[in-house]
Amino acid sequence: MCIVDFVHLFQLNLSNKFGQKIPKETGRIRQFNVLDLSYNLLVGEIPPQLANLKVLVNLNLSHNDLSRRIPTEFESLTGLQDVVLSSNKLEGPIPNSKAFINPSLEGNKGICGNVAGLHPCERPASVVSKHSMEKGRKLTLIIVLPVMGGLVLLCVSFGVLFMCNKKRRVRDVERRDDDGWLSISMLDGKALYRDISNATEEFDAKFCIGQGGHRSVYKVILPLLGNIAVKRLHSSFQNTHPKSFMNEVRVLTGIKHRNIVNLYDYCSKAQHSLLVDEYVERGSLSNILSGEVESKKLDLFKRVNIIKGVAFALSYMHQDCSPPIVHRDISISNVLLDSEYETRVADFGIAKLLKPDSSDCTAFAGTYGYVAHVLAYTMKVTKMCDVYSFGVLSLEIIKGKHLGEYITILANSSTIEPEQLSDFLDDRLTYPEDRVKEVLVFIIKLACSCLLETPKSRPTMHFISHKLLSMDASPPTHQRNPHVRRAI
Repeated sequence: MCIVDFVHLFQLNLSNKFGQKIPKETGRIRQFNVLDLSYNLLVGEIPPQLANLKVLVNLNLSHNDLSRRIPTEFESLTGLQDVVLSSNKLEGPIPNSKAFINPSLEGNKGICGNVAGLHPCERPASVVSKHSMEKGRKLTLIIVLPVMGGLVLLCVSFGVLFMCNKKRRVRDVERRDDDGWLSISMLDGKALYRDISNATEEFDAKFCIGQGGHRSVYKVILPLLGNIAVKRLHSSFQNTHPKSFMNEVRVLTGIKHRNIVNLYDYCSKAQHSLLVDEYVERGSLSNILSGEVESKKLDLFKRVNIIKGVAFALSYMHQDCSPPIVHRDISISNVLLDSEYETRVADFGIAKLLKPDSSDCTAFAGTYGYVAHVLAYTMKVTKMCDVYSFGVLSLEIIKGKHLGEYITILANSSTIEPEQLSDFLDDRLTYPEDRVKEVLVFIIKLACSCLLETPKSRPTMHFISHKLLSMDASPPTHQRNPHVRRAI
């Protein structure tokens, strides 16, 4: 892999099973703001020369075979916001940087640090020895001065109680201020709510960009965060589903992936509950596919890429998160698209953590038409619930509309022939060329396998994501963005 000649490259996304070391010369391409080398076979250490990429914002090196430590030089990358290093063999402490306050590091057993989800790093032997000497001196003082010893023990007890309470708060992602507001903000929840209320003129309809059965979404501009999407729960829904809001908060604060909407903050008190998410410019896939103009802009190349994005997000939730997460409500309404038509999976209000000590049985939930019939009578939540929904969603994205009762026929169909392809295509789009037809037939067959009545017969999202990753469905050179150069 030789990329040193592309000194003016701004973004690089290479997921093509490269099996070499990351070239240290990559650090010479100082204009990088996005570097994505995920899902390759890269080995060796992360070059410290990457710290020369001073304008780097997003770094994704996940799903490789990288080892050794994360370079401490990364502490100088003050603009770095999104770090994804999961599924490698990295070890040692994480850099002392704001980008590593909530990084994605799952699958690296040797990583340590003082952030939620990681083990604290072991102290050097010299520090341990010094600590032992200090403990000896304290023991002497306790013997000589019993009163002082009692005071020391009392302070230690209060310290332990404080730390336990602090850990509980981190685990529950709840911060309660003096007025009873919950949040994870550096500000108190009341101040956050006041700022959002002022920015939207007390949630005036002109700031509303979307509405659902239980929430309204507002576009808001805050000085510290810029453009954000604020989801305001309707009080009626909050009364009938009191756990849904905090469930979404707990799930989203524990995951970080490029194809999953990013939760910035939240605040909650009584009948006032707000989720502060990243603003995803193009909105829901449902709105795009329902519009004649916007749907035609969503060509087959973009649609295949959207399907891939959903697959990668679900594979991450099922495979890389601990405990695994089942979304339970995958539908076109809960898939968002950014300005580049990249996927963001959203709405985790009914998501479920598959804890080994729980029954994983639940009341029926999800969007009608995307939920497997078997769930209606077993009520058992498994990863295969999402797999079924993914199959329905994939066919709907290609067709431009839900296939309705035809889903049942496809679930019992043994084969899909290439000449049947026209039955699955959106009539509003131009019929694809041969190279694209092969990709679409492959995806349709894969989607149909997700609809099988027996859950154990369906493929896993991990298998699906790797199959989709191996496909080449990139548009011809003349259709690509001329401002983004690719290097291989």
